[in-house]
Amino acid sequence: MIFGSVGTNLNGGSLAGEGFLGALRRLAGSGADFVEVGPHELGAMLGGELVPERVRSLERALSGAGVVYTVHAPHAINLMDPEDPAAHLDMLRASVRFAGRIGAPVVVCHAGRREPHHARWRPAERLAREAAALREVGRLAEELGVTIAVENSYPEPPVVAGRASAPAARPSALAERVAGVDHPAVRACLDVGHAAVSATLLGYDLLEECAVLGPLTAHVHLHDNLGRPEPRPGMSLPERLASGFGDLHLPPGRGTIPLQRLLAESGLPEGVSCCVELAPGFEEAVPEALSEARRLGAAAVVAGG
Repeated sequence: MIFGSVGTNLNGGSLAGEGFLGALRRLAGSGADFVEVGPHELGAMLGGELVPERVRSLERALSGAGVVYTVHAPHAINLMDPEDPAAHLDMLRASVRFAGRIGAPVVVCHAGRREPHHARWRPAERLAREAAALREVGRLAEELGVTIAVENSYPEPPVVAGRASAPAARPSALAERVAGVDHPAVRACLDVGHAAVSATLLGYDLLEECAVLGPLTAHVHLHDNLGRPEPRPGMSLPERLASGFGDLHLPPGRGTIPLQRLLAESGLPEGVSCCVELAPGFEEAVPEALSEARRLGAAAVVAGG
């Protein structure tokens, strides 16, 4: 079994109607080893700082839900942002502190990118800034027993249209960045769904690219899609599911990603954590998806020799 633990995510769809404690208990009962939570989605962060009273309340609630956790930092974090880098650094630092408070061993953080509104953009300078920020927060993470897992980018519609750039959409580029940070508490998160869509857009070999990032990976986001880049912004999830475009977050096996071969050839270290990251609406599929992830993890060890 290549995965040391297999969990799933707590998303907005999970929270609708039953409250987050009910959702956590349901996910724990579905066989998840852990649940991935976002401090920003739980009201624990304001202006890049943790909200003390909310965090105390969450500590009590989360500890009583019968499950362990990983953390997903705010999606808005962009450590390459040239306009307000301190705000992004603060959000990551707060996410790591939140992980320390709830005993989460991993914090997932999206890799830096150029947004459409970034007028001043010097790539080498911004990459150096991202590396410095990750080293800085990496020291805090190491003190708290947390690993920061930097995630390969999803090519959002502005990237598809050429109005933005996401260099870490190519897993080998992220591998180079993580290796350059050279800190034991900073590793990679391999998001196989992001990589599949990016492979179509950028024309790279999915398996070869993932094999470059695999050895640096501490955490995997496992889900499925059809490998079709999203042509325009603003498409709802039902529209994207109907058309097959974009980052669909399907249960493993419902899309076209060659997951078993990808995992077998990825060079992932044994014992990495795996979050089966599903879109809202797939709550009933969680037990089946967790079981499939474990099957894939076991098959990857056999196939990889």
